[in-house]
Amino acid sequence: MNPSAEEKRALLKKAAECYVKAGWLNDACRVWEEMGEYEQAAPTHEQLGNWLQAAYCYEQMENWKKAADCYLKGEQAEIAANIWLKAGDPLKAAWIWVDSLKQNYRTQGAMSQIVPQTATQAIEKELIIARWEANRGNKGESGKRLREQIEPIRQTLTPNQSHLYEWALKVAKVLKRVDLTALIYSTAYRAKMPNVCEQWEQWAIGRWGDATGVPTEEAADRDEFEVVTVNSRGEIIHREWQQARTQREGLGKGVEIEMVYIPGGTFIMGTPETEKDSDPSERPQHQVKVGPFYIGKYQVTQAQWGAVAKWAKIERDLNPDPSRFKGENRPVERVSWEEAVEFCARLRQATGKEYRLPSEAEWEYACRGGTTTPFHYGETITSDLANYDASSYIYAEEASGEYRGETTPVGSFPPNNFGIYDMHGNVYEWCADPWHDNYEGAPKDGSVWAENGNDNYSQVLRGGSWYSISRNCRSGFRDLFNWRDDFDYVVGFRVCCGVGRT
Repeated sequence: MNPSAEEKRALLKKAAECYVKAGWLNDACRVWEEMGEYEQAAPTHEQLGNWLQAAYCYEQMENWKKAADCYLKGEQAEIAANIWLKAGDPLKAAWIWVDSLKQNYRTQGAMSQIVPQTATQAIEKELIIARWEANRGNKGESGKRLREQIEPIRQTLTPNQSHLYEWALKVAKVLKRVDLTALIYSTAYRAKMPNVCEQWEQWAIGRWGDATGVPTEEAADRDEFEVVTVNSRGEIIHREWQQARTQREGLGKGVEIEMVYIPGGTFIMGTPETEKDSDPSERPQHQVKVGPFYIGKYQVTQAQWGAVAKWAKIERDLNPDPSRFKGENRPVERVSWEEAVEFCARLRQATGKEYRLPSEAEWEYACRGGTTTPFHYGETITSDLANYDASSYIYAEEASGEYRGETTPVGSFPPNNFGIYDMHGNVYEWCADPWHDNYEGAPKDGSVWAENGNDNYSQVLRGGSWYSISRNCRSGFRDLFNWRDDFDYVVGFRVCCGVGRT
């Protein structure tokens, strides 16, 4: 006797249950599909990575989003776009054309015909155009459009509109705009999007090497900047937007010192014998593990120096206007090591924070910014990238450049990967360490190397100056100055501060 339809369905259901218990999920899915129970089969196919079969099941359920997502995962982007067209949503189809398929012409045609009817559709269209501009290499226009959508996304975003967050994030990452990526994470966090904190921290660890915590309002403590890399001819071969955590210390009457967060990490200090113009004093190369700290975004300026020079004396008086080349935003120079130490001591007393000169290891770690080339810009520098004597000596294959013969305002040239300016040239910078003839026995924890140094005699200088030729501006170059209480118009400094104290 043939079983009835109801009995047959009960048997199939029992068979599916047995397949599940036996771990034969593909067979269970086959039975569920025969029964028309696609809501059971679809997520199981997803679990198994059967993307196309999962997509088919979601189509039967008219769950267009899940169907399209599964087709995309199954590398069937064209079908995914057709699914959205079938569902009457050409904007989501256009996103697939522009993002997964890179069909710019087709996307442009669609955008010219689509008139948004809702706020969400208006945002979608702008994000699609931003992605299209990125494909065309118009990164400036793409970034501008994306930034303009941050506030509309903030007003619209709900967990049901997660694709707006995902699209915006994709554009930011394609552009390598760390600043916009942070803003989008921040926007999604305030909209209570699920798992955003974890996504933010995972991204931050991959980007900076540490978890920077929950996104802050408008990422207010972050600075955006463009980093450039050059080849041996001094030609820019790569540009990338980066972002740094910053904090400001008020000195009174509108004068501030801006500090940049430097994440802890390990690097190789010193230079190899193969680096042009390297010196035995820069060897042996050795691995150093540096803890996180803050360092001045710029060399200490004359305005900052003048403000602190008026504060109460700790051990010695400070000349409020020592510099030869005048300008509030130029670096202070003609400052001795002892005066730089006095400046830091006054900051410590006024703020309760551990301001100090950087150790030599901290300085080089901050200067290199993760690079191993002679300069943080790459294989060489040019007078478009730093203030030094570019007229009389060629380091690699770059053209001869300008010799300005004086300091320039801080921040006049592109920063390094950490967002620090003028690490090559402008003025030499004092470090906390006394001079050692080489790195034999140097500490490996980034601390000041005070032992066996020329106490009260010579201190380490780094970075080169406006007067220096390029080889003396290298990331690994070391120089000394004969007396702690001596000064020169090529010498200045920048301050450092421990994490958790600023």
